Amino acid sequence: MRGDRRQIQTAVLGSADSEEPLMLPLEPIEWDAFRWRYEHDMFWCGLPLGGCGVQLTTKLYTDLL
Repeated sequence: MRGDRRQIQTAVLGSADSEEPLMLPLEPIEWDAFRWRYEHDMFWCGLPLGGCGVQLTTKLYTDLL
C-alpha cells in the first residue's frame, strides 16, 4: 500500500495569526461544498500552529503521485 504523499498545510481562517484551524476535506467529492461554505474567506498557513504564514488557496487534485 502506498503512503499518502499529499502536503497538508496548517490552514486557519482570517489571518496568518489566527488560531482558528480548518479541517480540510480529504476526499475530492467534499471540495465543492468546502469551497462554497468558505467562498468569502481567506485561508492562511497559521503561524501559531507552526505554519509558515503565507496565504493559501484551494486546489483539487484528482490523482496522487
